[in-house]
Amino acid sequence: MASRSGAAPQTGVTRALAVRSDVPMDRPDGSAPFPIPTRAHLSDGVVVLRAPRPSDEAAIVAAANDPDVARFTMVPVPYGVSDAHEFVGRAAENWATGQFIFAIADAATDELLGMCGLHDRETGGLAGGAAEIGYWLAPAARGAGVMTRALTLVCQWAFDAMPLERISWWALVGNTSSRAVAERVGFQFEGTVRRGKLQRGQRVDAWIAGLLREDLTS
Repeated sequence: MASRSGAAPQTGVTRALAVRSDVPMDRPDGSAPFPIPTRAHLSDGVVVLRAPRPSDEAAIVAAANDPDVARFTMVPVPYGVSDAHEFVGRAAENWATGQFIFAIADAATDELLGMCGLHDRETGGLAGGAAEIGYWLAPAARGAGVMTRALTLVCQWAFDAMPLERISWWALVGNTSSRAVAERVGFQFEGTVRRGKLQRGQRVDAWIAGLLREDLTS
């Protein structure tokens, strides 16, 4: 992604959860697009998935400047306060256009742990829609199963709230931690796309996996 506008870091896929102006895609028969679900608040008692808040901005900046985030994503380097401020400020607008972004927080303290979201939602076609998942986790929160919990919640919500048939996951080749999380949730690895993604002006190899409703592990 070339623009800095509203970008948030993620280690789950190869692009930023960015401010977008997309509108939902109309169905081929000319009928209205599938409706946008209302803002969701999800929790399993350990993690909470909620709307991003201004109080999250410092944690977003810190995570975006983590070396692994810079290595495996398209976020601006360095990532500044203005990037986080615009991202948080536009989160509600993004939701209204089909970019579903959740802040991942500790259920007990509300401390920001990461971010997870669905983007590039496709709603055309009689067989149902598709979307792409993206996520990142702050370094201090890694290794405790937080992202597995969050990803499970978001994917279950997506299949229940929208007529999705598939959720796609992309990551730059070598992002083994993100791949392990995706596979624990049920994503099926589908291969390597040579030079399949653009990262800061260069074509790079990428992994792709897919999740169908019946693949979800819980």
